Amino acid sequence: MKHVFILNPAAGNGEGEKYYQPQILSFFKTSGLDYEIHRSLNKQEIGTYVRQRASEGGKVRFYAIGGDGTLCDVVNGAAGLPNAEVAVLPCGTGNDFVRNFTNRDNFKSIEKQLNGTPVAIDVIRCNDSYSINMLNIGADCEIVARAAQIKSKSGSWSYIRGALEILPKGPRYRMVHSDENGREIEEDMLLVAVANGHYCGGGFKSCPRASLTDGLLDVVLVRPVTGLRMLKMLLQYHQGTHLDDPAAADIISFMQVSGLKLKAIDKVNVSVDGEVYPFTEAEIKMIPGAIKFVVPEGSEMI
Repeated sequence: MKHVFILNPAAGNGEGEKYYQPQILSFFKTSGLDYEIHRSLNKQEIGTYVRQRASEGGKVRFYAIGGDGTLCDVVNGAAGLPNAEVAVLPCGTGNDFVRNFTNRDNFKSIEKQLNGTPVAIDVIRCNDSYSINMLNIGADCEIVARAAQIKSKSGSWSYIRGALEILPKGPRYRMVHSDENGREIEEDMLLVAVANGHYCGGGFKSCPRASLTDGLLDVVLVRPVTGLRMLKMLLQYHQGTHLDDPAAADIISFMQVSGLKLKAIDKVNVSVDGEVYPFTEAEIKMIPGAIKFVVPEGSEMI
């Protein structure tokens, strides 16, 4: 098997290059295993490189060195390729996808990654691209964007600080979404989360019932809310208890579906595994078992 490390030099303010590259070079110097380190030029280049490298044949394991965005870029190149496996060596402040597994420190061990087990997991398809963790549309996305601007000063509190700046402004976005039966509903939304994994925003458990292997999208729709009720909802959203509160039934809807359609009437953005883009409309589907994801030795899927 070929081991290919995709290094995002910008991830974690250079943490990936400083922390992981010396470990990789030291380990493989005496291992006798076939490996290479690829320094990515930009986000768009990563998926193209992964597809080209996998097309050469033979089993290849791609290690994304970076945050959720870098992992997403590798997944967009490897999804559906039978000879490709995907692993992640996390660095940065978010790293929400690895929160779906026990003993997260194992992801930082080269040896435990090499001894890891590939597991078939689902991937979200949004129009012509893929997400391995979550799509966040509306206020949630604006919070992610604000958190990215202030994370150097606020660290892991950047999402909470961003939420406290954005939510009191009372954002609302007119959207059209399909329900469990495919019927279209137009209404004002505060945010929409479409998930494969549990977490977003550096540890907010926005989709606590999600599974990486059930073939279903977990969809959480939150309608506009203000004041103390908004603060309560924010705390519950962080803890993952918002779906269990009967008093929130009028502002929160939840469904598990294989696919849905979303359309924005107002101007709004989408966060795809932490990367922010303009959003207009999308057909979103879950693709079961589309990626062979490497779970490090000593870790398990939650």
